[in-house]
Amino acid sequence: MSARKMIPFLLLNIVVSTVVVLAILYWWDNRDDGSETAVSVLTTITPGALQNTAVPQPEIAPTNTAEPDEGPPVHTVRAGDTLGTISQLYGVTVEDIVAENGLPNENIISVGQQLVIPIGGTSTPVPQATAVPEEAVLPTPIATQPVGAGEAVVEITAVIGPDQLDDEAVLLTNGGDAPIALQNWTLLDEDGHEYQFGQVTLFAGSDLQLNSANGINGPTALFWGLSEAIWTSGETVTLQDSTGTTRATFTVP
Repeated sequence: MSARKMIPFLLLNIVVSTVVVLAILYWWDNRDDGSETAVSVLTTITPGALQNTAVPQPEIAPTNTAEPDEGPPVHTVRAGDTLGTISQLYGVTVEDIVAENGLPNENIISVGQQLVIPIGGTSTPVPQATAVPEEAVLPTPIATQPVGAGEAVVEITAVIGPDQLDDEAVLLTNGGDAPIALQNWTLLDEDGHEYQFGQVTLFAGSDLQLNSANGINGPTALFWGLSEAIWTSGETVTLQDSTGTTRATFTVP
């Protein structure tokens, strides 16, 4: 091929090479511009802008100051109170009250005596010395006799509303000068009906009414829960203690 015929191919080659080189340079220039722009953007952020940027901080919950512990409540025994009724009032067991207060007999408490109620559980028992505990000292003034002094005299003093279920009741009275626990005592009629007492204390000079009908037991009133009246005129009512010994009788008038 002659040199004259090769000239167009050379020119075409030069044009193509030039276009390729320019395209590469154009791409490269654009790439550098983007990088410079990014660098420029990053470098234009001032320290003040960073300081003004809100950064979420963790919230610190306020510390509540604990309320001082006032300790367990103290119950002052009133006439008609028993450990059973006190335990129901505060929602604790009789055993916990006995253990917390070191009571020698759960069936004997005195009017005016102060009992610590272990609502949160009994405290750690402290070994007691041989000396008489302070709880044995009766608070003053007290109108009743000290626990263990005198004698209890339990009597059946009346049968109220015989043959009328809603009114029918047997009235017991402690005519002595000392309280007495009636737990496991039994009241009987002549037809085989028996009522056994639970943790009940009959205080000196106080009455306890045993109703034949249904009801809610209280310090001075108990309910047998019978479906019909059982006391009739001329019938004998018998009260026996926990050993089966007859302690009182009464004839329905």
